[in-house]
Amino acid sequence: MFKITRTKLLFNFLMLFVLALGFYACQQEDTFSPQEEEKQISLFDQHLEDNTQTIQAQDLGNGQYVVTGEQGTRIEIDNALVNATGERVRGDIDIVLIEIYSQADMILNRKQTLADYNGQNVVLESGGEIFIQVYQNGEELSADGNGEMNIFLPTENTGGAKEGMELFYGEEVGDQVIWKPTGVAIKVVNTDIRNGGEYLAIIQNTLGWINVDIIYGEQGEEVECVEVRIDCDQFCEIPGTGTATVALHLSSANSAFELQLDPTTGTYLLCGEGGQAIPIGGLQVTFIVVIECPEGGLAYVALVTVTINIGYHLEVITCSQFQQMDPAMFQQALLNL
Repeated sequence: MFKITRTKLLFNFLMLFVLALGFYACQQEDTFSPQEEEKQISLFDQHLEDNTQTIQAQDLGNGQYVVTGEQGTRIEIDNALVNATGERVRGDIDIVLIEIYSQADMILNRKQTLADYNGQNVVLESGGEIFIQVYQNGEELSADGNGEMNIFLPTENTGGAKEGMELFYGEEVGDQVIWKPTGVAIKVVNTDIRNGGEYLAIIQNTLGWINVDIIYGEQGEEVECVEVRIDCDQFCEIPGTGTATVALHLSSANSAFELQLDPTTGTYLLCGEGGQAIPIGGLQVTFIVVIECPEGGLAYVALVTVTINIGYHLEVITCSQFQQMDPAMFQQALLNL
């Protein structure tokens, strides 16, 4: 009798164990572990992603295409695309386009307007930064100078036409673009499409980043470096784990730069390349400092307007200068500068 009871008890225990395992498995199917949760996207990454357009362009005949971006950039291509084997492209294509006209977009897309102009650092005033790449059936295409490819940038986006604009090509270095002059002057053309006219950039052989710029006419005094120190470490759940981005907004021109982290000092620097100084001493700027925590949530933003000291400028940002912002608030704050 005792053996039978013990067997039954063992059987009942096993049945309960199996049922418990089944219930636990069902519960696990309905629950996401922390590793499966979607990662918080940076304010900057999200903006660049949202600002990237893919436009399907129909072949109007013999490799002719005309498309217009969301901010009015018009691209006209006439028999100017070739594939990897050098064959002229015919048929529909996909054009990837990024349009950057305002200082807010320069900061949000992390594309500065400081250039290496014949070995000297100069402040550029932008008439528009454009990224363009072209694909057909997933294959990247190239521009060929034997055809014709024109990009028209609306002058109304940057406060009206300015004579003396020049074409720059961009070299990507990390998140930033280093602008190199081409020596090619940009024409201002008047069309029936826009009363304010357009900048005409003629593309020969290079796609990617282009910039229509003029050297800023009110270059300031020379500054060896601009340095920003963040004297605050209390925002994120684990102190010191936040990711900071520091940018500089020039008040008197359509121009903005980003500072780079110096890992040896923990400060953020904007220094001239190759021993060259930066001509912004005495000019009014706004520092934009953003701290984003790895656990997500709202970003912490400080907007500090100052005049840059001549020679060397150090700015210390304290906890009291920060406020929390969501992406929409941040974008509006930049537009209000």
